Amino acid sequence: MNQLVRNRATGASTPSASRRAATEMVLGTMALAETKRMARTHSAAVHSLAIDNAEHRYMLSAGADISIQLYDLNSFEQTPTCARQVAPTSQIAANAASTHTSLISSIAWYPLDKGMFTTSSFDHTLRVWDAQSMAEACQFDLDSRVLSHCMSVTGEHALIAATNESAYIRLCDLRSGSSAQTLLAHHSGSMAAAWSPKQPFVLASGGIDGALCMWDIRRADSQLCSFGHSADSKAGPSESSESSAIGGSIGSVLFTGDGDRVISMASSGKVSVWNTASPETPLVECQLDAPKRGKVPSGARQMALTTATTRRTADYEMLFCPSGDNSIAAIDIAKGKQVISLDSHFAPVLCTTWRPEYLELYSGGADGNVLVWCPPAAEELSEEQKKIRQDTWSDSDDGDNAEEHT
Repeated sequence: MNQLVRNRATGASTPSASRRAATEMVLGTMALAETKRMARTHSAAVHSLAIDNAEHRYMLSAGADISIQLYDLNSFEQTPTCARQVAPTSQIAANAASTHTSLISSIAWYPLDKGMFTTSSFDHTLRVWDAQSMAEACQFDLDSRVLSHCMSVTGEHALIAATNESAYIRLCDLRSGSSAQTLLAHHSGSMAAAWSPKQPFVLASGGIDGALCMWDIRRADSQLCSFGHSADSKAGPSESSESSAIGGSIGSVLFTGDGDRVISMASSGKVSVWNTASPETPLVECQLDAPKRGKVPSGARQMALTTATTRRTADYEMLFCPSGDNSIAAIDIAKGKQVISLDSHFAPVLCTTWRPEYLELYSGGADGNVLVWCPPAAEELSEEQKKIRQDTWSDSDDGDNAEEHT
């Protein structure tokens, strides 16, 4: 850090380079939070997490036990171990009259406010919920298991893109309450999709066949390109699956904040960053280490990306993605290099989400736990916490001294 300050003071590095280096150093120390933890409320695997875009304060969780939990991340209670515990403020129980009947594969806030959220499930439905009453507003029956869904953050339309085991991506219109359009996308089914944050009608999708494609839903010939092929190539999924440079089925897709790049993660553990203007070859690639233990979970896995436009992470982007085992890989997407590995879950990690401005990462796993991660420098102990910690250390020292005397 002293070298960073010296370089900035002498003009050896630009302000942008200094901010990037400082952010990289801080995020490289990410660890399990000592002062904050989430109450265990799920009895089975947690498959999806979502934090609202308006205040970055409210988080939703859902998974295999078909319950939905809503947390206020700024509301907590003190525990004897000096950690602040966040418990759900409301929930939709698994035995509620109106709820999913099978695993909830993904959950998402309505991008423009926190009054509504959506869920998709293996029970073939996509459902819309009122966040105030936690009651179902409407549902779409999609005739096959829904693996993930997403909404555009631009607000230009109210379409939900739902990926499923069929060859089609279904576009459901919140305004009309019906399925507005279908895209013949991946013959073996699609696992993940993401809307461009800059071009509201552009969608990227990843398939079980290993194809990563980009679409403009306004066009009759909607496919814009297939990543890993020449710009004018529109190879269909069946043609591109064997020759794809991506390496296995695509379990996660997202756009960077500028909308110029697409990030994909394949079942082989290969993470690729693509330029939307030149889809032939990836800008950078990073091959995650083989899982150390446990069976690699099949299906979609939710990645999280720090944003380069917020004050605390300006000029730096770090990707957090489930590694296929009990850990989370943190990747510098500019260099294509894994920086750190976060390991505290007791079963494979299935989803992650980033809380902007707070330097907090949340992860959900097959162990049913939701964990909080942050740099140690971002944690502040209250006077009460300091006293509890001091008393705990004092008791521990007294016990050790007593053992030595005996």
